[in-house]
Amino acid sequence: MTRRTLIDFFADVTGNAATSAAPFLVYDDGYRTWTWSYGDLAAAAHTFAARLRAAAIAPGAHVVIWSENRPEWIAAMWGCLLEGVVMVPIDYRASAGFLEKVAAIVDAQAILVGDTVDAAAIPGRWAPWTLSEQFRTAAGVPEAILQAPAPDLDSGTTAEIIFTSGATAEPKGVVLTHRNILANIVPIEREMAKYRKYTIPFRPIRFLNLLPLSHMFGQAMATFVPPMLSGVVVFTRSYAPGDIIGQIKSRRVSVLVSVPKMLEVLKEHVLRVAPEAGDTPPPGMHWMKRWWKYRRIHRMFGFKFWAMVVGAAPLDPDLEAFWGRLGFVVVQGYGLTETAPIVTLNHPLRARRGAVGKPIAGVEVKIAADGEILVRGDNVTTGYFNAPEATRDAFEDGWFHTGDIGELDAEGQLHIRGRKKEMIVTPEGLNVFPEDVERAINEQPGVVDAAVVGAPVAGSTAERVQAILLLAPGTDPDAVVRAANATLGDHQKIRAAAIWPAAELPRTEGTRKLKRRELKTWLEQQRTGLAAAAEKTPGPNRRSVSDVLARFAPGRTLAPATTIDELGLTSLERVELMMALEEAFQTTIDETSFAPSTTVAQLETMVAPPDWGQTGVRLGSDGGQTTSAAAEITFPAWNRSLPVRAIRRASLPTWILPLAHIFARVKVTGVEHLAGLDGAAIFAANHQSHFDTPVILNALPPRWRYRVSPAMSKEFFDAHFFPTRHSRMAWFTNSLNYYLSSFFFFAFPLTQGSAGTRQTLRYIGELVEDEVSVLIFPEGRRNPTGSIGPFLPGVGMIAARLGVPVVPVRLTGLDTILAPNARWPTRGQASCAFGPPIMLTGNDYGALAERVRQAVLAL
Repeated sequence: MTRRTLIDFFADVTGNAATSAAPFLVYDDGYRTWTWSYGDLAAAAHTFAARLRAAAIAPGAHVVIWSENRPEWIAAMWGCLLEGVVMVPIDYRASAGFLEKVAAIVDAQAILVGDTVDAAAIPGRWAPWTLSEQFRTAAGVPEAILQAPAPDLDSGTTAEIIFTSGATAEPKGVVLTHRNILANIVPIEREMAKYRKYTIPFRPIRFLNLLPLSHMFGQAMATFVPPMLSGVVVFTRSYAPGDIIGQIKSRRVSVLVSVPKMLEVLKEHVLRVAPEAGDTPPPGMHWMKRWWKYRRIHRMFGFKFWAMVVGAAPLDPDLEAFWGRLGFVVVQGYGLTETAPIVTLNHPLRARRGAVGKPIAGVEVKIAADGEILVRGDNVTTGYFNAPEATRDAFEDGWFHTGDIGELDAEGQLHIRGRKKEMIVTPEGLNVFPEDVERAINEQPGVVDAAVVGAPVAGSTAERVQAILLLAPGTDPDAVVRAANATLGDHQKIRAAAIWPAAELPRTEGTRKLKRRELKTWLEQQRTGLAAAAEKTPGPNRRSVSDVLARFAPGRTLAPATTIDELGLTSLERVELMMALEEAFQTTIDETSFAPSTTVAQLETMVAPPDWGQTGVRLGSDGGQTTSAAAEITFPAWNRSLPVRAIRRASLPTWILPLAHIFARVKVTGVEHLAGLDGAAIFAANHQSHFDTPVILNALPPRWRYRVSPAMSKEFFDAHFFPTRHSRMAWFTNSLNYYLSSFFFFAFPLTQGSAGTRQTLRYIGELVEDEVSVLIFPEGRRNPTGSIGPFLPGVGMIAARLGVPVVPVRLTGLDTILAPNARWPTRGQASCAFGPPIMLTGNDYGALAERVRQAVLAL
């Protein structure tokens, strides 16, 4: 196989007729699932390349991308590569300040943004391109530009520049060429070719990729490796362990790709759900017996799941042993951004525990006299962007100095022993430069001196940023940490602080450099002493929220107003904290209310014993109300089953909808607007009477009529959802109406309040994925006067979040055929008009709803 540039690889994996229609990228954004085939990716990439030409962004120019993992990210990357434009990825967790600094360094011609980043913080000189909007339509690109010839590229052409994440000083950009990346792809591709025929019975092989695409290893495991096996890559927005396991099982995932920290979070979750996972099997137990012993865990993940590929940070050997004992293969490798990224990789079928594998073909590794790992090969970067001095410092006689300490065993397996550099690598694989954090601390009033080291915090083996402070008398150390954290990135934030007991911090003679190793040793001794003292100190059995928080922020002063964000926890650690609180207090916490701004006082309320009132609402300790589990919406799943669909399909045209003809003679217009629509749509109509739904269904063409799910007000069925508030007869009649509506009209409940919004969107997203359209009445109530009242913002949220076109529908005359207080309809004339579909984008849901209302009024 010949690979001169990455474009050759792209043409092979997307131009195969056999796989063109096969799914490749699956994205669960928390509201619905988006699926892209290999052919969809190819079309989107070529269209985006044309967009770059239309915007006069020439080959060699730089485009920054700041986004969460999503299919559009990969399409934009390939579009840039096709056009010869250099992509500059930024971690979606990075600050807007870091983005601005990088964009200025490379003179970015455009900034592409996702949905989870703060696009509003981007300086005015750049108008961000929103990824979710860029790929919804190819309109606006002239055909001549679409057909323009591609630029001539070679292996030395720069493909992307990746900047070190999180430094508050001048960022350093790693330049990667087509040759660098191909040097990683081709050896793996050749090795995998030997095993392709054995994977046929297990296809499609699905990869759940939790590594950010801005990280080279995340890119490799999403963009390059899965296509070698005609695989599927799944992205998800939720990093909660229950959701991750749910994704693995429901989507029949075979391989999880993540940082080691995620394996630690999943381990804690598994031990809570299935404590037997902590039992060590007898030595020498056959793997089949071990599999049977831990069958509950395999059932939890689904029987197709078998491997975990980890990268970006060191893996704790005990963690690797835990998952290996359960019967899962843990594959780890070693690499850096400068090596594009892989240097060594464990063979999935011959993994060596505790090692990071052998060098891949074409890569040379040797150990320097001081133990540093040196690397040479075509995968190694040509240098740093506009930084010749840093480039010279990184190389010696053609060998790249990694800054890591390691050794090669007799079999050629590489073992990592530590770091030579002072840089801290978090469990998420992000770099923290101690000097940057020290600079932020030293700017605070009352700080005499400060040192930052990477050291494990209590209850964990992972290194986090910890500070050793030398303060003026009377200075509050916790106030210093809070103020410094407010200026730092999420991964840079200080997790714990200790007060240095001497008059000055230990430094070397002459150069006055901090003796970080000595400081780190002292800090570990302090932690060990505190833990031992705590073991001997008797105390009450009842735990408080502060007790749990102390594990995550040792030595910090916790006030009721202290927020989670002030503790410096990462997103994964917030998930860990939520799990720890649930376990300690035997309760369930709503993840949507567990935000970075949540205070200690609010956490106390969340874990307090429930106090249920007569209204089905949980009363907080402050007298406020929070939605309870009892108030959650139960969506009908049974009405989507094949038998119910068959009965509904037969009943609607034969005896249900004809009843509407008896009373309403309806003039239908605008049906031609539906001709060009594919997939699902949202029909948004004004609301006049209970006759509205059958009239609209009658007016729709058959291909739409039987795949529409009307929304019905949950509040209308209050007796069904809250029977204790009503008489037994009211409950019976209301429930009967609910089930008949769900059965014969495919209806579902839609709440008018804010509670359950995400749950409702998720259900509608499932309908849309099945190409079922939704009929909603955005006024939220019937309007007996014939006028059209304000539309609730929910219609804007649903359409924008789910990316579904809205078809405006105008009804007239039905308010006189069946008045709100009438017990029986009367015969009369009515009309139903369909307008042109409109696409809604943005977050101003009120304005979007008004746009829909104006479209209805115009009919």
